[in-house]
Amino acid sequence: MSQPRFAFLGTSGALTSDRRDNTSIVVEADGAAVLLDCSGAAVHRLRRLGVDPLALTHVVVTHLHVDHSYGLPSLVRQLMLLGRQPPLTVVCRPEHVEAIQTLLRLFNLWQRPNAFRLTVTPIDLAPGARAFTTGGLAVSTAPNAHGPMPNFAVRVEAGGAGAVVYSSDTTPCEPVIMLARGAHTLVHEATYLARDRAAGRAGHHSTAGEAGEVAARAGVRRLILTHLGPEYHDDTDRVVAEARGRFGGMVEVAGELASYDF
Repeated sequence: MSQPRFAFLGTSGALTSDRRDNTSIVVEADGAAVLLDCSGAAVHRLRRLGVDPLALTHVVVTHLHVDHSYGLPSLVRQLMLLGRQPPLTVVCRPEHVEAIQTLLRLFNLWQRPNAFRLTVTPIDLAPGARAFTTGGLAVSTAPNAHGPMPNFAVRVEAGGAGAVVYSSDTTPCEPVIMLARGAHTLVHEATYLARDRAAGRAGHHSTAGEAGEVAARAGVRRLILTHLGPEYHDDTDRVVAEARGRFGGMVEVAGELASYDF
């Protein structure tokens, strides 16, 4: 039995830099892997993390903003070129099933003859609903608060190893707090600092301080901050300091291509 772990393919918000790519996370246990959001170069980055792309059983697309979904056609095509045979399931909100199928059709990747079976499956929108199980992983979801773009957060449990929750893009909201209760780690977006909220720039995203408050209310032990705005890619100390002002547990900014135990 392999040690469950999660790793970051990227840690940036929508605008990337030479240091950080768009946020995407892989979780693996017992030979199965799940990709949470799919930006570009997924196969390349999975290999750099020591994850076999053919071990993917599910790809979770939390919402259809480009930085969270644009890499899906490339991933599917490369899995075909690698000779994949087992089916692959793309998991998304009900509103996004047709759009994802259309995206795959655009590149002649949907229901392609002689290719592996590809399905797009909607989540149950009830907070905390079980989405699927695979290998040693059990995945649940809850809607979050990302303005006009429907979105959801993800909780991945790895048996006795614990649970990690990924907020995806969101303002602070009760469903994410409830989903994270009892989890060891909360991976929460921190696109901005509080000064940006005061200036009206944060929009439908969270500041580092707000992420810290969510972690404190959820009672998690560790907070990992991701989805950083480009102005903070080289200024992570201030991001961590702001979150620590509201959360007394472990806090760090996600490392690019960094791997973590549950």
